[in-house]
Amino acid sequence: MRYTPPFCEGVIQEIMEKEISEVLLLPLYPHYSTTTTKSSVEDFMDVAQALGFKGKISVIERFYDNASYNQLLIQKIKEALGAYDAPTFELIFSAHSLPQKIVDKGDPYQKEIELHVKILSELLAKQGVHFKAIHLAYQSKLGPLKWLEPSLEQKLSSLQNKNALIVPLSFTIDNSETEFELSIEYAEVADHLGFEHYLVAKCPNDDDAFVACIKELCC
Repeated sequence: MRYTPPFCEGVIQEIMEKEISEVLLLPLYPHYSTTTTKSSVEDFMDVAQALGFKGKISVIERFYDNASYNQLLIQKIKEALGAYDAPTFELIFSAHSLPQKIVDKGDPYQKEIELHVKILSELLAKQGVHFKAIHLAYQSKLGPLKWLEPSLEQKLSSLQNKNALIVPLSFTIDNSETEFELSIEYAEVADHLGFEHYLVAKCPNDDDAFVACIKELCC
């Protein structure tokens, strides 16, 4: 972890004590960004060098295009939709936002997010799941800088259809930005806007299919 235990230092010390000679890093960010994947990998590399780890280190930089992972996301969408009819709902993929200046410098995050939405939209269509419309929005903006848009609040405000299913696209594990921000804060926004149904899909979390996907990625 970057900001809460266990930190790299303790993990690398354990690896060295066990005389492990090869490490595969799998940052749990489906899409590559300099602010997430690159930052996390550099943190590990810097600490490994400082502690004198001499083993081989490999990195999986992205997995948003993995077929098993995307089938799991489709399943989470279906589970969240439940008995409701997809054609009566707007599907909104919500990704963590990023300052526009970072994207303008060449960060591939926005492009990979958009490609991911395209992949999942095509999978839904192939499986006969047709929403009224599919959208992309961004959440978790901080500070006064220009961030990627539209924000989720902007997107919700623009919809005439008051039934929406939100999919936290850039998160693999539910956390404060999915449970609190999406399921509480934006739920209140939706209620204020007169939404009849506001649903939020779960992240992969500890689903057995996600475990299988990780094994597939690492083998």
